[in-house]
Amino acid sequence: MLVRLVWCVLLSLSAAEFRSVRHHYGQKHAEITFPSDSSHRRMRGFETDTADGLLKVFHITDAHISLQNDDPPQTTRMYSAFVQTTDRASHSQTTSSAEFVKLLQKACAEKVDLIALGGDILNFPSERTVAWISEQLRGPGCGIPFLYTAGNHDWHVEGKEGDQSYDEQREPQLTSTLWPLFEQSAATLGRAGLFGHVHMKGVEILFIDNSNHQVSAEQLDFARERLNQESQSPVVLLLHMPLALPGVSLPPKESCGHASWGAAGDENWQLEGRPRWPQGNEASTGEFLQLVRAQASPAGRLVSILSGHVHRDFTVGVEDDRKFPPAANRTALACDPQQQGCGLRSFVAVDAEDL
Repeated sequence: MLVRLVWCVLLSLSAAEFRSVRHHYGQKHAEITFPSDSSHRRMRGFETDTADGLLKVFHITDAHISLQNDDPPQTTRMYSAFVQTTDRASHSQTTSSAEFVKLLQKACAEKVDLIALGGDILNFPSERTVAWISEQLRGPGCGIPFLYTAGNHDWHVEGKEGDQSYDEQREPQLTSTLWPLFEQSAATLGRAGLFGHVHMKGVEILFIDNSNHQVSAEQLDFARERLNQESQSPVVLLLHMPLALPGVSLPPKESCGHASWGAAGDENWQLEGRPRWPQGNEASTGEFLQLVRAQASPAGRLVSILSGHVHRDFTVGVEDDRKFPPAANRTALACDPQQQGCGLRSFVAVDAEDL
């Protein structure tokens, strides 16, 4: 069975007064414009060259690259599942690595300012694959600055003996196998690459690793510190997993902070070769979701959320806690299927067992 894996979108942000933000989402690009007091400028993602005042971010997620079956049998299931894919537009057979190179070439041709790697760039942790990705970012990606946050596949090896918790492998892999991607990134990093930020052209881009379905107290403190600053900089948030916010109709396994997430509903623990999830969410995860809602534009600085994990396109507006009109903070930057001119085709979910 062939599945297209790599999702990307170009986000263009014009940074001025963020309290009256305008958003436009297309299938492969999005525009967020911050009108100044004197004029309303509109910048188009693929039609306007990068210039002062316009930040162009190229978001790539869920590439699932594995150059070889590095450690059979623990890596065999995932390697076999994603050894070949199809291009959604041309329907031609391809590979994850080939599609990743094409996307980097596109980013270079578009002269983007930043590449946002949103997790599951690797199919499973592999020093060989990390070295290859780094080489491509310097080559086809022409050295464009990038941010990276890990996905659950980036750090998980299936069936590893001795794991006491479902996410026990995460920090050891972040600080070893995956560390070159953090070290070479443009981010100011927090502990173990679990969070970080970069400031470009008047826009602040934060990343928080929620690849274990949770946001820790340490990560929450970081987000509060950055979002509560007295600043006129709009904020974009990069995550791997979509947040379980109002209007996001995803199951617990596909979201962060879902009320039903926990051991009782963990249906894939044996398939994925790991211990069960704990009994429920950490308190800090719920507080993080509240923070995101409170900081949603136009009341706050948060203008968009970039996430992946679910292997399909969707957008959801987020209302903040003070009942402002729906803000265009999105769990993924793609258009709504009901939106005029969107052109998204229907998505057929594929279970891991079928792969």
